[in-house]
Amino acid sequence: MDSLRTEEEQIAAIKSWWKENGNALLIGIGLALAAIFGWKAYQQNELQKKEEASQMYQELVQAAGAAQVSADEKSQANITFLATELQTKFPGTTYALYAKLFEAQQAVEKKDFAGAETALKTAASETEDEALKRVVSLRLARVLAAQQKFDDALAALKVQKGDAFYSHFQELAGDILKMKGSRAEAKVAYEQALADAKEHELPTELLQIKLNDLADV
Repeated sequence: MDSLRTEEEQIAAIKSWWKENGNALLIGIGLALAAIFGWKAYQQNELQKKEEASQMYQELVQAAGAAQVSADEKSQANITFLATELQTKFPGTTYALYAKLFEAQQAVEKKDFAGAETALKTAASETEDEALKRVVSLRLARVLAAQQKFDDALAALKVQKGDAFYSHFQELAGDILKMKGSRAEAKVAYEQALADAKEHELPTELLQIKLNDLADV
């Protein structure tokens, strides 16, 4: 009897506890399940967006390739449309950044260097990827130099020695300094680029030609 009473007491205690806490427990379980399924739905949605952005970017690349063969207004308009759609529908993605670079490239081909400058500055502000920032900086410097904004172009090329892009930055700095008429400074920049290129076993033939052209300095 004692054993039976103990079991009855345990059952009664469980019923009492469930009466007091059952609803809260069910709500907690429901919230946990909602969070799990909500997170899975979010991940699925993000994956779908990436796939859609990737597909649209491939269409942009194909359109750009077609435009090189047939550079008509329709081809250019298609590139502009796809680039704009990518940036509008998928802001903050790598594909949107690449679309902005396409936009800058188109502007350069039209000799719209101011438009290219705006696009590249926007691209630089929208990425945290350091390698991409370096690529954008190189392109921006060229666009600025094309507008004879030599000091601004050189300011875009400020990197520390040891940076993976140091040789490329110094070579372009040399080109811009030469355009500016600062031949002695250009020679120094080329020498720094050449030394870094040799250190990292990069091609040096073109740099050597540029240096030879300044042999009289």
